[in-house]
Amino acid sequence: MTSRSDRRTEILDAAIDIVATRGVGGLTHRAVDNYAGLPTGTTSNRFRTRLALLEATAAHTVDLHWRHVEAVQLLIGAAIDRAGVVELLTRLISNTDPQYRNRTLARLELFLEGTRTPQLQPSLDSLHRAALKAARIVLEAADLRPSEAQVEELTRVLNGLMFSTLTLAPSGPNYPRATIEHLLAAILVEPPGNSPR
Repeated sequence: MTSRSDRRTEILDAAIDIVATRGVGGLTHRAVDNYAGLPTGTTSNRFRTRLALLEATAAHTVDLHWRHVEAVQLLIGAAIDRAGVVELLTRLISNTDPQYRNRTLARLELFLEGTRTPQLQPSLDSLHRAALKAARIVLEAADLRPSEAQVEELTRVLNGLMFSTLTLAPSGPNYPRATIEHLLAAILVEPPGNSPR
């Protein structure tokens, strides 16, 4: 017998896949029931309105993204060098795992929907904080000590790079590695008087 928490997770995992493959406009109670193979009315019994379903989907996306941050921390393990930072960011940006791709697409879709649905803003703020945390973990593993402004700038630009990677053809044979190398060189600039890392 499926527990209430397991059923909730099943519903919200299906909702994320729907948002990723059909867009936010395709997210309905019936669509989730059909996608997850649940009896009609299961999703609406749990989430009475479409907004409630959308907000829960955004919150679930936040939970999954924070788990991703924890996974990044475990993946690094020992200290890495600057080349290791480039390698890790390249792997994260170009990850072709279907589940990872769907969750990333859903996250981007939810950010776009947030421009029209202000109720999503708390979840979007948390998603951004998770992305900032992941970026800082990667940089500090290489003994880099970026300022908050540098982490913010790098995170925003990497989000743009992620969007481009999902929606456009590669810009060259060394994409996105070369782009990431250029970004790090441009953003992680030493203040005057400091020795280079």
